[in-house]
Amino acid sequence: MSATLTDNELEELGACVTAIGTPDFPRLISRFCASLCSADTVFLSAFFDDQKPVGLYGNHTDESQKESLKLYLDVAYVLDPFYLLFRQRRGDQVLSLDEVAPDDFKQSEYYAKFFRDMALTDECGLMLHIEDDAALFFSMGTQAKGARADPTRLNSARPLISALARRHWTRLTPANTDGSGRLSAQIHAAFEAFGSSVLSPREGDVLRMILQGHSSKSIAARFNNSPETIKVHRKRIYAKLSVTSQGELLSMFLSALSKMPPTADGDPLQFLHVG
Repeated sequence: MSATLTDNELEELGACVTAIGTPDFPRLISRFCASLCSADTVFLSAFFDDQKPVGLYGNHTDESQKESLKLYLDVAYVLDPFYLLFRQRRGDQVLSLDEVAPDDFKQSEYYAKFFRDMALTDECGLMLHIEDDAALFFSMGTQAKGARADPTRLNSARPLISALARRHWTRLTPANTDGSGRLSAQIHAAFEAFGSSVLSPREGDVLRMILQGHSSKSIAARFNNSPETIKVHRKRIYAKLSVTSQGELLSMFLSALSKMPPTADGDPLQFLHVG
């Protein structure tokens, strides 16, 4: 992943990893996506070929905006350029509104109503096709005058976000939008086992806290060690796993997890170079 994450974003990403298979995951992954493109609002929905979309998470608090979203999910979605893009099955993408909208879209009644009611100045979207006929759509919007949603960093992080989402939503159907097809216990077992084939038990403990976004100082306090001792552990972990940064470590974990069959056990590293 070429995007540089801030310490806060790394912490948010770590929280997403540990929330896979739980009800908190849609909220955490949505907020992480919004932070990457400097968005004020985020709305996560599931798109289906022959069913209405299903809203999965939104951070809107205004009642009129909530009513607009209900109308969108009921009928207006058929006019949404991003929904029309979903029907074209072009794969996982991050796109700005300008890239998908028709040339006169901003003069349309749909734009006037929904962008006015939602108080949006710009929108960008992340589309993840979980099934051939079903996709997750993250809609990120800005509300400040003249503000634009920048998709650049979101696009760089797309492979990581996709890997996380596909571990939570192993199936996506109108009857199964909550990720219940994925057992939380399986994810947590894989998290606990990550690196166990090459790391000592204490190094494994430190590794998991690094993945969760803890600093050396925080890890030291947890294990009653000095920060210098934890830094030595961190250096050894990075050397054994052939990584040089926390970002590379997260990428390795998510790549291994995405390739690990849902029913498999053991260290996810064994699946990293399979297929």
